[in-house]
Amino acid sequence: MRVLFIEDNTKLGEATLKSLTKIGFAVDLFETLEDGWHAWRVAPYDVVILDIMLARESGLDLLARVRAAGLSTPVLLLTALGSVGERVHGLDAGADDYLVKPFAIEELVARLRALGRRPLSLAEAVIRYGDVVYDVVARELAVGEGRMSLTRGESIVLERFLRSPERVITKAQLGESLHSLEQDYTENSIQVHVHRVRRKLSDLGANVSIRALRGLGYMAVIT
Repeated sequence: MRVLFIEDNTKLGEATLKSLTKIGFAVDLFETLEDGWHAWRVAPYDVVILDIMLARESGLDLLARVRAAGLSTPVLLLTALGSVGERVHGLDAGADDYLVKPFAIEELVARLRALGRRPLSLAEAVIRYGDVVYDVVARELAVGEGRMSLTRGESIVLERFLRSPERVITKAQLGESLHSLEQDYTENSIQVHVHRVRRKLSDLGANVSIRALRGLGYMAVIT
């Protein structure tokens, strides 16, 4: 699971990052809203841990911004404010869960995993980009009247690209996504999945293609 962590308490942030990394999470830690906002826009995260009371800033301001931008990444709010009113305010602002400081790392991990397992809403289960319509649940790729089914591996790769169009997706990130399917995934197996997805897009005549960026990874683009 890839986690974006926005927390301006350096000691807490680094300790939590160390604990989550040891367990197996991939964590990017930032101390300001602007740095966190930039990372959130350009990288695909599975969940975001967001501190509400940052120095001179409110995490709720960023939450409102990303929800207005259409980003639906699950958000876990962290704060020292534990009243019912504060919790309701945070959830109403678009958060998915709420954890009060101080907290046990075991509870944080359990909540992150629960958010990662949360089923997609109906809107999120159908992804549109260019002339491509992809039904995540049915694993069906459609372009116009054409339809094509995908294997589980192909669906994982295509969904990763379509949820972050025009953003670089590295082979390592694709490997993380495929890890649950292939415990010993290799660079070659990643290339095979990407090739198959490309071929199916091409066979359907899609105006979406997967572009290889030498030394960086891949990117879904409209051609």
